[in-house]
Order: sequence, then C-alpha cells, then structure tokens
Amino acid sequence: MVCLRELNPSDLAHRLAWWLRHRITWSPPVIRRPRTLPALLQTLAPALRPAAEALISRYDLSGWEQGCDTQGFRESLYVLDVLSRYAGPPDVTQPALDIGCKNGCYLPGLQTWSGGRWDGVELDAYRRYWTLTTRRAHGEFIARSLPGCRYLTGNLLDLRGRYGFITWFLPFLHAAPLQVWGLPRRFLMPQTLLAHAWTLLAPGGRLFVVNQGEVEAQRQAQLFQKAGIVAHAIGRIESPLSPFQRPRYGFLATAQQNASPAGIDPLEWTAAPTPAGLNASNSP
Repeated sequence: MVCLRELNPSDLAHRLAWWLRHRITWSPPVIRRPRTLPALLQTLAPALRPAAEALISRYDLSGWEQGCDTQGFRESLYVLDVLSRYAGPPDVTQPALDIGCKNGCYLPGLQTWSGGRWDGVELDAYRRYWTLTTRRAHGEFIARSLPGCRYLTGNLLDLRGRYGFITWFLPFLHAAPLQVWGLPRRFLMPQTLLAHAWTLLAPGGRLFVVNQGEVEAQRQAQLFQKAGIVAHAIGRIESPLSPFQRPRYGFLATAQQNASPAGIDPLEWTAAPTPAGLNASNSP
C-alpha cells in the first residue's frame, strides 16, 4: 500500500490519469481510407524515396495499403530497414514479439521483415488521440490487416509463451522518459522486465533492443550484464529512413540452452494461446 504522502504531485497525477484510462476503455472505431503504395510513397520527402523504393523492390508490402497511415508507413519502412541491416535472417517457424508496440503503427514493417506471426504487447494501450480513439483500437485495426498478427493489451510480466524473435524499441530505463509519457513510476522496472523478456525466448531465439542516446545504451549494457545475458553491442543504428534526431544504439542477444553466465562489459557497449491477464486482437 502506497502512502499518498510519499508520492510527488506529478506521480500522483499520473496514477490518477492511469486509473481513468483503464476505467474508460471504450473507443470509437478506427476509420482509415486505404492508400495505394504509390500514394503512400508520395507522402515521403523526395530524398527518402530511393531508400523506400529499394525496400519495395525487395519485400512484398501489399498488406500495408490497408493498415498504414502516413506515420505508420514511415515508421514501418524504418523498422524494416533496421531489421534487414542489423537483425540477421528471420525465423519464420516461430512467432515473434514486439514489446511496447504503442499503437502498432510499425507492425507492418515487422511482419514484412520476418514473413511470420507477430504479437505486439502494449502496457498503455488506452491512451487516446484527438479523435477519442485509443492505441488499442488502432493496434487492432492494423493487426487485422496482417496475417497471423495480434495486438495484446497488458503488462509484459503477464505474458507467457515462447518466441523466436523479440524486438524492444526504446525500453524505459530511467524515470524521466516514463514521466514524459505520463506513466506511474511503479512501472519503472527495467531489470525485472528484461529478465522476464529473456524467459520468453525459445532456445536459439534472439532479443533485439534499440536504445536512444549513449546514456541509455550504457545503462542497457549494465542491465544485460547484471542479468547474465551475453549481448552483442551493435553500436549506432543507422538508416536513411530514420525520422529521429537523437542517435540510437542496438544490442542483439541469442538465447542458448547452456549460455555463459557472463554478460558484456558495460564499458565496451560501443563495440561492434492468449496469455492470462492480456487482451488480444486476432487477425482473421
């Protein structure tokens, strides 16, 4: 039981907002006009189109016309490009998981890269947009357009199963970003979440983590080491399709049955069925 006197006003406000979001979960339906790939391509700046066209020539993006809006198209292209550059070959024999998938906007990029099934899990799924629609409504809308994809609503710690590949873009490692997004401080538990995410990997499965900025990358390396996870520090993640200003850094870790207990040196990070407690949207 948390005493109100121990809470700062900001966290108290975030707790109240969280409580309200999870008491009023109804959402209007998402209404989105399908766009052809040429039309979506025209929403990009001219300088970005050659990189996008290169991906279109390599991958089948046909499912994107139903699910993508302008932002989702850009972010899906970015994710597809990053995975094709840094994640290695996909494993289509096992489902994959994206942790903290927001409104599922880049799920098309994930599914296109692997060609297999994806689950996206989001803790703050009832955050609303100006249209009063929720993240969950958008995520379910997009998942329905992609074969084998689901949008899961709930806490990662409630998730059970085995995944061949897990992506985790910008996990919360410090209090400040958590506060910016209006989440109660009790959800800041990076070590616990990392340990649980690691249990969700099938033998030989891979965890791909992307952090924002050098401070977070350094912290991520320390978390891997403390968890006894051997992670390869990819270094800076580069993509001509990146919509982000701050640099991003990546890690790739592979689960093995007899993995070494030693982690990476934190000073060397710059080197090269529906689970209980979760709500799911199933694609048709």
